[in-house]
Amino acid sequence: MIRRIESMMNACFDSETIYQDLFQSNPQPMWIYDLQTLCILDVNCAATLHYGYSREEFLGLNLKNLRPAAEIPKMQDALEKLREGNMLFSSGSYKHKKKNGEIIDVQLQGNIISVNGKKAELVIATDITTFLRAQENNFLSLERLRDAQKIARIGYWTRNLNEDLSHWCDEMYHIYGRNPANFIPTRQNLINCFHAEDRYLLSEETFSEVLKNHATDYEHRIITEHGEVRWVFQRVELQLGPDGTPIAIKGIIQDITEKKKTDQKFKAIFDQTSDAIILGSRGCDLLDLNDAALVMLGYSRKELTEHTSYEILKELSIGSQNVIWEQFKAGQANSGTTEIRRRNGSDIIVNYNFRPDIVPGVHLCVITDITDRIQKQNQLLASERRFKALVQEGADLIGILDLAGNYKFVSESSFPILGIRPCEFIGKNAFEFIHPDDREQIMGQFSKLAEVKQISTTPFRFKDSKGNWRWIRTIATNLINDPAIGGIVVSSRDITEAVIKSRALKRSNDRFKLIMQAANEAIYDWDIKNDKIEWGSGFYTIFGYRSDTDNSAEWYANICSDDETQVKAELKKSIEDKNTDVAVSEFRYNKANGEVALVEHRIVFLRNRQGVAIRAVGSLKDITDYKQNLITIQLQNKKLKDIARTQSHVARAPLARMMGLVDLIKNYPNSDIEKSNIIDLFLKSASEFDKVIKAISEQTNNDVP
Repeated sequence: MIRRIESMMNACFDSETIYQDLFQSNPQPMWIYDLQTLCILDVNCAATLHYGYSREEFLGLNLKNLRPAAEIPKMQDALEKLREGNMLFSSGSYKHKKKNGEIIDVQLQGNIISVNGKKAELVIATDITTFLRAQENNFLSLERLRDAQKIARIGYWTRNLNEDLSHWCDEMYHIYGRNPANFIPTRQNLINCFHAEDRYLLSEETFSEVLKNHATDYEHRIITEHGEVRWVFQRVELQLGPDGTPIAIKGIIQDITEKKKTDQKFKAIFDQTSDAIILGSRGCDLLDLNDAALVMLGYSRKELTEHTSYEILKELSIGSQNVIWEQFKAGQANSGTTEIRRRNGSDIIVNYNFRPDIVPGVHLCVITDITDRIQKQNQLLASERRFKALVQEGADLIGILDLAGNYKFVSESSFPILGIRPCEFIGKNAFEFIHPDDREQIMGQFSKLAEVKQISTTPFRFKDSKGNWRWIRTIATNLINDPAIGGIVVSSRDITEAVIKSRALKRSNDRFKLIMQAANEAIYDWDIKNDKIEWGSGFYTIFGYRSDTDNSAEWYANICSDDETQVKAELKKSIEDKNTDVAVSEFRYNKANGEVALVEHRIVFLRNRQGVAIRAVGSLKDITDYKQNLITIQLQNKKLKDIARTQSHVARAPLARMMGLVDLIKNYPNSDIEKSNIIDLFLKSASEFDKVIKAISEQTNNDVP
């Protein structure tokens, strides 16, 4: 017996040793915790290293210490299931918190065990943070690739040589203007997409070129499903198998319709403009020039085409000025003014604008003859200096003041604006015309001109010829030191109407806000373009949500899931339909307190001239009670009809008998016995009629509230 006990003890000791070895040496973080107290009972080295705690620190933790605060409710739900059920295993993905505060994602596997007679769980944790981030990054990379294809209007396709069906990416369908739901990219369907004049590109000759050169490029036109003509660039390559045998063809396609349109516009400008346009290559070869260049420079096309490089530009320079030639050699964007010599020896002044690589490898230089303009500018320079000083700010009323604010000059626009002629201002002080309440502020701003070159005043009131106050805004520029001006130039604009409209708009907005607060509906103002929503107080009063929700996505989230898809689809359709000004719908809406309300949604759209919805005013009205009352009334009507039917059938029989008995007594002779029998029958019918009336009354009281 003693030997048997010793043998059992040795076996237990060996089992404990094996458990400790497996537990402590396991590379995965492991721990044991008490299911009731949540205290950590044991932990292996991998867990302490991974979470950053010492063994003593880890054993002093509660299971909640390993969870972020937001994750504790989720943990408690899982624990309740373990405590109440007969589960022997558990698993799940959770978020854990390390000692340094880092949040990680983990996959937990648990086994229910008994420790010293108490129910506990052995947990193995696997850190899946890196795996989840990699998944997320792969998804983002795929989304970016799709976005890049969409932005660049580039599609990709492949086709096995032994198949008739091509495999298209999503953007291919957008470029070809086809619906992927009903379009199958077979060879014949592809031929039908090509412009009739470009279908030769799908011939065997083109395919033979691909087989020979392993690749080919070409441009062609396609016809969309709606008849639109688009230009595309296509590069086709041959795909070889491991043994070098052709197995498939693949290609990329890019929508170059806008480029073609731009090329056509450039060609029209190139041919029709009066400016000289010169095109050249990076290798300094003269590619082309327009007829305007021939006229401006005085050369024939034959003379210029005999030159194979830009060297001809050297002959255009005067003396050592080789500005245009240097620009072509340097290949750097620049513009400026220079003089060039024409074929006949005359000199002209030109503006040049050089742009390298307008398309890869092609430089552009535009030359404009400004000789006449420069000569006229020189002649008018003196007289225009004063004029420019008066009108450069682009305002309506222009004047010149001295440092004290006295008028030295006033433009003719003073009379149509203020009803005061310019001569009536001369010598008078400008501040005398300003409203007394605004004068001190404007004088303070005017005094700053001693330190700064220019000021812009706040709006102020200015008296007109009738004594009315006009709102104006002024820009004042100190040109005292300019001998052509010798004063302070003031440019003023009448903004009276703008101020009146602004105030009216403010009053209107104030009224609108009051209406939003007073209405027994959740009224909102939606800026559709920027997706900004301003809610009235009814959004909180009726539905219990904060009224500072500022985008549509947040209140969409409260629509009952069964109705959300339909509501969004109807709203999207209403927004896109240029003929829709008002839309009304009904759906279920989740209140903040958990109740579900049936709401009537009415929305009025404001559209721009193109019919695009840019703003909307809408309301959400709780019609739950209304609908319930309507149903109640319908049920009551049905019950009343049943009662009426009862009255017309059940009550009519005893009443008819009583009427017949009365007729017997009144119109026929009867013996005393017969009269007695008739009266008994009458009483019996009356009693039966009374029971019917009581039954109807009880039914009415029970069924109709």
